[in-house]
Parts: sequence; structure tokens; C-alpha cells
Amino acid sequence: MATGAAAPGPSSQLTKKIQKALTLRVDSQASRDALKCLSICFDENTVHTRRNMRSTIEGQNLLLHQEFVSSFGALERQIEALDNLVSGLDTACEKATRELRSSKSETQGILEKASALRQESQLIEEKQEVLSKFLARFRLSEADTQVVRNPDQPLDTTFFEAFERLEQMRSNARLMLSTCGQQTSGVDILHETSEILEASYERMFVWVQQQCRGPRAASVAKSTATELDTPAGTVLKRVLVLLAERPVYFNHCIRDISRVRRQALTQRFSEALTHGDASSGSRPIELQASEPVHYVSDMLAWIHENGVSESAAITTLMGRVATTGGQGDARTSTSTDLQSTEVGTVLVSVQGILDFTLEGLVTPFSSRAKQVLEAEASIVVIYRIAQVFAFYAKMLNESLHAKDLCLVGMCRDFHAKTYQGFLDMWEAQSQRLRQGVVGVYVSELAAPAFVVEAVNTLSEVLSIYDMALVPAEERESDFLPILSAAFDPLLNHCQQVAAMMDMADGQVFLLNCVAAMQSPLSKHTFTAQRSLMYAALLEDQVSALVVGQTAATLAKLGLAERIEALRQKSPDTPLSAVPELHPVSLAATLRSFYNSLFTLGGVLALPLLERISNRDLRCQARSGVTRGIAAAYEELFVGIEELGVAEHTPDQVRTLLES
Repeated sequence: MATGAAAPGPSSQLTKKIQKALTLRVDSQASRDALKCLSICFDENTVHTRRNMRSTIEGQNLLLHQEFVSSFGALERQIEALDNLVSGLDTACEKATRELRSSKSETQGILEKASALRQESQLIEEKQEVLSKFLARFRLSEADTQVVRNPDQPLDTTFFEAFERLEQMRSNARLMLSTCGQQTSGVDILHETSEILEASYERMFVWVQQQCRGPRAASVAKSTATELDTPAGTVLKRVLVLLAERPVYFNHCIRDISRVRRQALTQRFSEALTHGDASSGSRPIELQASEPVHYVSDMLAWIHENGVSESAAITTLMGRVATTGGQGDARTSTSTDLQSTEVGTVLVSVQGILDFTLEGLVTPFSSRAKQVLEAEASIVVIYRIAQVFAFYAKMLNESLHAKDLCLVGMCRDFHAKTYQGFLDMWEAQSQRLRQGVVGVYVSELAAPAFVVEAVNTLSEVLSIYDMALVPAEERESDFLPILSAAFDPLLNHCQQVAAMMDMADGQVFLLNCVAAMQSPLSKHTFTAQRSLMYAALLEDQVSALVVGQTAATLAKLGLAERIEALRQKSPDTPLSAVPELHPVSLAATLRSFYNSLFTLGGVLALPLLERISNRDLRCQARSGVTRGIAAAYEELFVGIEELGVAEHTPDQVRTLLES
């Protein structure tokens, strides 16, 4: 019997192999791949090959390892060569490192010096860049200097651009002085550029002087602002804008331009007078010389139109000076003497230059206007001319925006002269009337010819004045002197003539005269006060006439003495005791009165009232007389009613009188 575990026998090992083989799955992918790999090791499936399978597989494995060793032998040799190469390279690197350490210690000073030089070079470049920018801002280039200083160079866009750069540099220098405290640099730059700047201003001044002389003056003397939009005109406007910084240059230039434009304007006025305007097709103004009003009006219309154009042209030329406004007077120095201008630095004003330019029209116009006024003309024509002067004085004042211009003053002076001449003509007429008072008698009692003529003349004057540019609140006071000059002497003369007539005739005559004088005044509001005054005078005259005519008619009818006796009778006295109120005589008087009520052309015809020219006044006077007679009859009727001699009641008599 054995003492240890029995060793496994061949059968147990075989059993394990069989069990292992049984547990293998031949249908798995790994089994199929293993069998496929074994199949290439055998040509045929025999017992011998199966028994020698292990040895065969091990032999194959040995061959594979031998082949692997053989293949990596060459790689091993290359790796050994590479190792040798790396060892040599490492040796070279160590040598280079030693040499670099040696050279670094030797070149350290050079590197430090190169770094310092590099930093210094960079600093110099920065300074050079700053200096270049500084020079670009504060120094004019040589090319720009030649452009602004060389008199042979034209004044064009290049010049103005260079001048703007020069001004910008000076502005930068002044800014640097005020902000950076760089006094020396700023002063040096301003001093260096001041000479160039003054040379530029002098160039522009000389250029303007050349434009005002010779054939070039035509470009300066263009009549309208639109015509100045030429290349030369554009340059001229830009030059004047720049020269405004130098008042001495600017004042002389603008005066020279004004002198040229004044001569051209005077020449155009002379041509318009004698030849007309071919461009507009207008006829010569002097063709209207035979018609004073049209002649003066046409000349002033031309002056107004060209004055407005001249104002626009000068305003355009003077540019911003025209908007800011100068204070100088161009008329204080019209010669080429510079002494008076160099005293101050005040720019001349647009009004002063315009006044000097338009002053050239004063002499030719004044001479012709005086010829017109010296000629014999009617009082209406003189007044029309005066109104023309007043109209254009106002128009020129409004259009040119200046009341002190010579043309405005000229029109006002001529208006004052013609207006005074107009009043003098009325005064002369009144003098003639006063001299002719003696022996005047008007048989028709209508307004005489001199009254009708004066009324017609004033009617025309009123129509003219109605179109005048006078404010409504000023019209009455403004026209009052004309009314006083025209009608006050006339009314006095009519009253004197009426005083030399029979009272009733004088009253009718004065009524007709005053009514004729009032007629044109009632059509206008600015004569309302004078019209009311004449209306009150007419009312008084009508009242006086009614009283007189009533008394005269009652006397003719015999009723006046009866009524007077009735009024003077004492209450205790019987009516029959008064001779004028005796029934027999009273009845006869009343029958005569009743007969006149039914008779045409009798005592009640009142022929004197029919000579009143104005229908309303005539009706008013007749109605007044009728009412007076009716009132007198009513008074008599009531007083004698107890006698029973009155056949008609007061109402019946009143009806018959009014029928």
C-alpha cells in the first residue's frame, strides 16, 4: 500500500485532454482560424503527421524565430552605427558648448555695446519721426514757400492750399505757445513764417490792384452777383476774404473795386439813358423826357434795380465782412492816398462801399431831374413827381437796408423840393385869388370855375396819394398840409365873395362852393376830419339859409306880421282888437296862403333853393323851409282858432307843403 498520493497515470492525462478537447468549440471563429493555420503545415492528414504534429509545430516555430533573429540583425547593426554617430555628435556638442562658453565670455562686452547702440538707434529713429512730424506741422515746405512768395505763380487752388497750410502752421504755433509753454520754439516759428505770410498778403494785394486796372477791370465790374461767378471772380472773392485779416490791404482793395464798379455803373446808366438796354430790349429812357413823370420814374426804376444788384454784388465780394459788418466809411477816403487808412485797422462797411459806388449816379440823375423841375409843369405833374421821389426813397431804403445812403438822401431832398414847390404853387394860386376879390360877382351862384378847377386838381392829388406807401395811421396828418394849402385860401376867398353878395345869394353860393370842396374828401378815410368840418359848415349855412328863406316866404305870404302881432299881443287884449288879427284881413291873407299851396310857381316855389347844386342839400333846405312854414302856420292856427277863419288844419297844410 502506498504512503503518498498516487501520481496521475496516463489515463488521467488522456482524460483531461479528451475533456479539454470536448470543451473546445470548433464552431468559434478562433477555432476556425487555428485549424486554418494548422492546415498549411500538413500536406495530408495521416496518423504519422498527427503524431509528429508537435515536433512539426515546434520546428516551424524555430524557423520563425531564426528568421526573426536574422531580420533584426541588420537593424541591430544600424542601431549600433547610429549609437556611434550619436556618441560622436555628443562629443562635438560638448566641444561646441565649451567653445561657445569661451566665445560668450569673450563677446559679452560686444553684445552689451551692440544692445546699447541698438537702443540708441531706436531712440534716434523715434526722435527723427517726431522731428519730421514737428516740421510737417510747423514748417512750410520749400515748394509751398515758392508758391506763396513767387509773383510769377498764378493765384489758383495751389496757392490757396499752400496759404491755408501756412495759416494752420501759425495757428499750431500759437496753440503751442498757449498750452505747451514752448515759448522759444513758438516765437521762432511765428517769426519765421511772418515774413512769408506778409509776402503772401502783398501778392494778393498787388493781384487785386492789377485786376482793377486795364482790360482786367471788366471782370471786377460785372453788374450782378451771378456774373461774378467766373474763375477770376471766384479768386477775387477768396482773396478778399483772406485780405480781411489785413484791414489796410482790404480797405484799399475794396475801395479800388468800388471805384471801378462806380465808373462802370455810371457808364451803364448813361447808355440806358441814350441807347437803352439791348439785352432786355428796353428803349432809351430819354425818349420819355417829354413826359416828366415817366421820365423821372424810369430813371429811378433803373437806379433801384441796379442798386439792388450792386448791393448783392458787393455783399458777395466782401464775404464774411458783409455779415459781420464793418464800421468804416468808404466816402471818407476816395483817393489813392493811404495815409488816412493806415491810421486805424477798422474794416470798411458794406453800406459805406455801396454808398460810394452808387454815388456816381447822383450827379447825372440830379442834373436831369433839375431840368425836369425847372420846366413849366402843372401842379398835378409836380405832385406826381414828388410822390415818385417819396416812393423810391422808401423802396431804396427797404431794398438796400440803409437809410443814410446818398441815393436815399437824394430822393428825399428832391421829394422835399418838389413837395415844397407843389405847396408853393397852391400858395401862388391863393395869392391870385386874393388879388381878384374886388369886383367879383357870380350871377349863377354855382361853384365858379376856379373852385371847380381846384377841386378837380385836388381830386387827382387824392387819387395819387391814395396809392402812396404811407401808413394808414400817418395819412391824415401827412396830407393835412396839402389840404390846408389847397382849400383854406380857397374857402376864405369864397367867403369873401359871398360877403359881397346879397345874404341869401351869398349863402347859396357858399353852399355850392363848400359842397364842391367836400365832394372829393368824402371818398377817402384820411380826409374824414376835414370832410366833417365842411359838413358842419354846410349844416350851419343850410340852417341860416332855411331861417332866412322861411322868414322871407312868410313875409311874402303876409303871415309874418300876423304871427308877430300874435306873439306881441297881451293876453287880455281880444284878437279882434289887434289890426293885424282882424278877422276880415286875416281871412284874406289865409285865402291867399291857401291859394299858393295849390299854385305852381307861386310864392312857395322858392327859386333860390333850386340854385343849390347839391341835390341832398337842396332837399334838406327845401324841407327845412317847409317845416318852418308849417310850424309858423300851426302857431298862427292855434292862436286864431277862436276866430274860425282858418279853413285848413296844420296837418293838412303840412301835407300840402310836403307834396
